[in-house]
Amino acid sequence: MTSQPPQGSWEKITAALESKVGPGRTSGAWTQYCCPSHEGDGRAHKPSLGVKYDDRQHRTVVRCFAGCENEHVLEAVGLEVRDLFDRRLDRAAGRGRSAYRPRPTQRPASRSDRALQAAGLPPKQPTKPDLGRRLSPWKQVETYPYLRADGTVAGEVFRKEAQFERGRDKDFGQRRWNPSTGAMEPGGFEPLPYQLPQLLETVAEGGVVYIVEGEKDARSAVAAGLTATTNVGGAVAWTAEHSQWLEGASTVVIVADYDTAGYRRADRVMSTLQGLVGRVRVVQAATGKDLTDHLMCGHDISELVPVPHLDPYTPGPAAVAAHAVSTPAAETSAVSAAPSADPAISGGSVPEYLLATSGDVPQTHSDEVDSIGANWSAFMRLFMQQLTEMARKQAEKRAHAERVAREKSEREAEELAVRHATERKAVEVRLSKLADAGLGNASRTQLAEAIVDAAAWRDDSQVAAQVMTQLSHQVQQRFGIRIDPVTGEVVPETATEATAGLASALMSAESDRAAAARLATAQKRMVELVANTQVDEDRKAELYAAIETWRSHPSAKALTELSKVMDDKGVPEKVRTQARFVAVYIGRPGDVVPMADLAAIRAVQPTAELRKLPEALVDPGEEVKPRVDELLARFQDRVKLGAPTESIRTRLSEAIAVMTPEDQAAARDRGLAITKAPTTEFPALWPDHVDRDELATKIRMYATLAPQAELAAGKASDLDDAAASGLMRQAAKHRGAITKALKSGKGLHTYERDQISAVMRDIEAGKTQTPDMLFADDRSAAAVDADRATHIARDTSYAHRRQAEQMLKSNMAPEGTVRRARTELGRVIDAQTELGRGHGTLPDYERLGLDQQLGAKLAAVGVPEPLRNKVANHLDSAAGESASAGKSAQRIADRWAQRRDAVVVARSVAGAAAGAAGPDYDSHERRADLERDVRSAGVSEDSVAQRMAADAGRARPPSAAVRNARGGQRRTSPGAGVSRTHHRGKGRGPEKGLGR
Repeated sequence: MTSQPPQGSWEKITAALESKVGPGRTSGAWTQYCCPSHEGDGRAHKPSLGVKYDDRQHRTVVRCFAGCENEHVLEAVGLEVRDLFDRRLDRAAGRGRSAYRPRPTQRPASRSDRALQAAGLPPKQPTKPDLGRRLSPWKQVETYPYLRADGTVAGEVFRKEAQFERGRDKDFGQRRWNPSTGAMEPGGFEPLPYQLPQLLETVAEGGVVYIVEGEKDARSAVAAGLTATTNVGGAVAWTAEHSQWLEGASTVVIVADYDTAGYRRADRVMSTLQGLVGRVRVVQAATGKDLTDHLMCGHDISELVPVPHLDPYTPGPAAVAAHAVSTPAAETSAVSAAPSADPAISGGSVPEYLLATSGDVPQTHSDEVDSIGANWSAFMRLFMQQLTEMARKQAEKRAHAERVAREKSEREAEELAVRHATERKAVEVRLSKLADAGLGNASRTQLAEAIVDAAAWRDDSQVAAQVMTQLSHQVQQRFGIRIDPVTGEVVPETATEATAGLASALMSAESDRAAAARLATAQKRMVELVANTQVDEDRKAELYAAIETWRSHPSAKALTELSKVMDDKGVPEKVRTQARFVAVYIGRPGDVVPMADLAAIRAVQPTAELRKLPEALVDPGEEVKPRVDELLARFQDRVKLGAPTESIRTRLSEAIAVMTPEDQAAARDRGLAITKAPTTEFPALWPDHVDRDELATKIRMYATLAPQAELAAGKASDLDDAAASGLMRQAAKHRGAITKALKSGKGLHTYERDQISAVMRDIEAGKTQTPDMLFADDRSAAAVDADRATHIARDTSYAHRRQAEQMLKSNMAPEGTVRRARTELGRVIDAQTELGRGHGTLPDYERLGLDQQLGAKLAAVGVPEPLRNKVANHLDSAAGESASAGKSAQRIADRWAQRRDAVVVARSVAGAAAGAAGPDYDSHERRADLERDVRSAGVSEDSVAQRMAADAGRARPPSAAVRNARGGQRRTSPGAGVSRTHHRGKGRGPEKGLGR
């Protein structure tokens, strides 16, 4: 350790620390020690406490970078806060009493203290568990570049991981950019917020900025469409210098990690933002520890939960649903979410309650709540008035154009007349088509478009006038609003019109109409499937009738009966499976089997039916194209920064493996072009293909925004209300993107387009929940299965934890046992949760020894042996259940992996077959093509040389090893040779039939 300053506080503090945790080590201006508050157990830890002397203030500075308060650190070594200072404050001038006030015996509770108490979290950061001996070398897994305001690179943070005896651990380091050498070098850089250029752009536009903890969460937020930032150095390294970059921001949302350090950090960050930004909100994940967990558990950004006592607009904990770290069963409905009313806000959905200026939190929009009926009716009236006003303006504009044309010349008047005649004909065709299909089957959007067309052309078209009359009747019947078919205007509301009860009934009817439209679409697709089979026409008629019976009375039981009828009529298994998939994917998503029928009726899940199909509905090579474009863009960013590209190239290789040989060649050529010219602007290879992840986010955002926008407009009775108009603009932006994907996006299956159209109609009917399975591709289905396995595992583990805690709360256990053993019990439950998700096996779980650690802890706190045995038996049984569920989850995951592998093999064989017509294997042309492909992956020259040298040692391609050299059909069954080797001798001799 370096020489100590002569001041007494420094000597006192460092001596106390050395006696408690051992000598420190110098790191720049700081001397590092293990924190006695949470690392003082005598085990090996990475020091998280820094100590330095401040000459200007004549004091010793103590800071725990894991978030422990100074009082707790000093208390652990028998000192107080006053021991940090070398001199007392001067007496106040002109006063007889000392300006120094003795500190109270107990300091006032801070915001974070109250928040931690309300959340049930400890005031000190818990001790990090001892993971034992390191088993693998540290491996860098990710890098995060930090840019200055002008876009130049300041440095980067790298994340590395290693495997230990009892789990994996992570660590972070920094590198700074050296302009003179053009490379990164070890060391820190100036304090900058992460993604500073994007942050400044959002602040300038008046948008919302999210402050998260860690670069991983920041990237998760960006993937969700938000602008997010963080800082280098961990939970407590955010300083006022970081906050200065946010000056002028309208709203900043701090996403606190659900732990002690996260709450302390949120408190500090909020303090540094005072006076710099318009509004600060503090929220946390609805499930899990951080924002990444929140999103991975299927929650939207709109479901983030305000933190009581930290969030300035949230009252005490009674008003907020309980947080669930690993217990989804504890989840409750979060406050309703809607986006910012500010039209300038960009980057995803922002919950309206985060932008509220008071504690008035909007209530959840539920289909069953009659109280929203009046607001819904008010919105519909405003909406219809807006439509008729649009139609009036269109008609006036057309008439004005005709007058101007007549005044200019006869030729222009004739041209305009022809153009208007063409437009009128197109409108008449659209209106006639909609009327022939039945206005009762039209969605609200279709009716709105038809009202504008009919009202604008009713004076010039007999067809438009007739359809306008029908539309007037339909609107009154469905929405309780009268439109005069002659004038095209909304009739003023009367005293008897649109009562709350009537409006609620009409809204419920609209929801039923949307559900009926789903069933009609599913029926259409099922009839198409049957029509394309080889079943004779008489049987087809019977099958059509059976499908109609299911549509009229849809249920899991009716679907089972329909499947049996199809089987009896000779419908192939593939068609039956596809029909069941259509029924539960489009017709009745989320259908639940009644408890009384569970013994006889099997619940049908769309993912299960999709797995049964012999091949994927959606070509994986088409589904992956948008992600390949995104990976290529990220690859180019890494190449430009001189950053490692191994991880990106690995992901690219895995992604393009499912593509056709032609598409693989295009992707590799682009990779080679990027390597040669990394600063060139390259267009996307497949710009028109739909990115399913992005589209799913937009759909869920729209499902949150649209009903809230209508609710706000209804409450204000004005579509031009600032809040309502802002929400509606945000909703319209998402709707436009969804509509564009539906109409012109490539790569979507017909069933997926049906599903998205149905979801949009559901949203128009007031629903805010979207189906779990929006898309029918294998990757999306596998993600749904994985999410379901996670929910089941967490629910099961939560139930077992509650049962174990109830045992430990009995009179047989000392008081406070649950609290004292919470950490050890939590580790057991977390490990069982991972086991239930299919992440590991029962032997892996047993090798961790967590049950024994819990038993030792219970013995240490005085739990008698009979109760310890009872808890151990319960947890053993729970582990068995989790292992069984995990095996099922793993089998499902393996099935999806096998489907993907089959595509990869098929595409590889197709590529090999295509190459068979090309150059000979030993030709210079083939070697030149190979070298081009290797270079396109962006590897170094040494790697290219090694790959070419390895290829030169092969006389034939590897595929030759599986060819039948003698030709002809195989004469033995697979495995016959091994069986003969293991059973020769038939039990005679010392080998006993086991071979020699």
